[in-house]
Amino acid sequence: MVIKTLVVALASVLLAGCVTVGPNYKAPVEAPVTLQGSAAPVYSTESPVATWWAQFDDPVLEELVHRALADNLDLRVSVSRVQQARAVFVESRLDQAPHVTAGGSYDRRKQPDALAGGDRVFSETYQLGFDAGWELDLFGRQRRAAEAARADLDAEWANLADAQVLVAAEVARNYFELRGTQKRIAVAEQTLGNLRDTQKLTETRWDLGAGSELDVQSSRARLKAIEADIPLLEVAQTQSRHRLAVLLGLRPDALDGLLAPRDVPAFAKALPLGDTRELLRQRADVRVAERRLAAATARVGVATADLFPRLSLSGFVGFLGGDASGLVNGNNKAWSLTPSLSWAAFDFGTVRARLKASKAEADGVAAQYEQAVLLALEDTENALTRYAKQQARLAIVAEQAQAARRAETLAQIRYREGSEDFLTLLDAQRTQLSADDALAAAEAEVNVSVVGVYKALGGWGQAAQPTVALAN
Repeated sequence: MVIKTLVVALASVLLAGCVTVGPNYKAPVEAPVTLQGSAAPVYSTESPVATWWAQFDDPVLEELVHRALADNLDLRVSVSRVQQARAVFVESRLDQAPHVTAGGSYDRRKQPDALAGGDRVFSETYQLGFDAGWELDLFGRQRRAAEAARADLDAEWANLADAQVLVAAEVARNYFELRGTQKRIAVAEQTLGNLRDTQKLTETRWDLGAGSELDVQSSRARLKAIEADIPLLEVAQTQSRHRLAVLLGLRPDALDGLLAPRDVPAFAKALPLGDTRELLRQRADVRVAERRLAAATARVGVATADLFPRLSLSGFVGFLGGDASGLVNGNNKAWSLTPSLSWAAFDFGTVRARLKASKAEADGVAAQYEQAVLLALEDTENALTRYAKQQARLAIVAEQAQAARRAETLAQIRYREGSEDFLTLLDAQRTQLSADDALAAAEAEVNVSVVGVYKALGGWGQAAQPTVALAN
């Protein structure tokens, strides 16, 4: 009893003097962000809704995004990583407390015994009770390990949020590219119908002696060129459908019925950005980098603690006897308490090498954080500029398409009247197809650019509450 009291008193004294070695982490403080691209007139300071894809008023897009956020397989992987990191954190917290295990053993042996004159003696030993082990965290080694595990868990949460932003953006991007391709196919098919009419007209004029074989063959060549382009567009359409299905965790052909062609106009309102000064807090990838820096800093503390002694206590409480039938009685009660001290006093070279390695790792992670900040700013400025320029280009292409249609109509009338040759009409039709195709592509690019802006802004409130449920 006296020994037990002394040990408890010693432990209390040691715990009272516990210190946590290593650097204390302080999160980098970033100045408010000023985005030059946000001053363009195509943007507004209104805050967008968290479900930014709803601004397109497209029920098919909304359904696709919601289904992807619930069923995407990449998100399931991210969820599993969060669960894994959470389990590691819980384990690291429990490492700070004593570990108690229940067990029993039976030992049967026959061996020489010096007390019996060297004769071989048979013996049986039964043991039943509880073993306990506890490393007193005198210098914060386990506390720093738990701190690192907590930061790793936070990083995985941020990774999950980032994955949600990426999945929603990928669904929207592929959706708008699909709609753009479908519109380009429709333009090509309409042009193909017009060219077939022109082909018949040139053949009729040649039969009547008013045309030439050159007109007929030129018309046929142009017709076949358009026919050859359509299969390539259909390949792109099929690939976009398949990509969307896989993003939703489905087989590639599962969405063919849902993705029938429909007209999707270009985003024509001022794009709401809200307050962009807190961009770096909105970006989940920046939060990931910051949490990784916190974890690396805590691991420097773990390595620093290895320079100091480690005190552990182990013990046993239970019953020990030579007869199983009467093992559990007062006479067989047993206990033991074993303090142990370990210290790398003659291996400081190895410990210091590990400490240097952890500090170098922390320096590298700090550089990665700074790089993440710069890449976030670059990504956002590029996205803002791209959307503004795509809107400006769309206005020009729309005017070009309108002029090309008018020119084709006039060329068609004059060719029928005989006041223009066929090559003029052919050139007008070629220009019209090119302009209409460019217009369909430009409209899709505007919508894709909207997706790029919200992706660069971190999805806004989209990632505030993950839509993927975590299992307990």
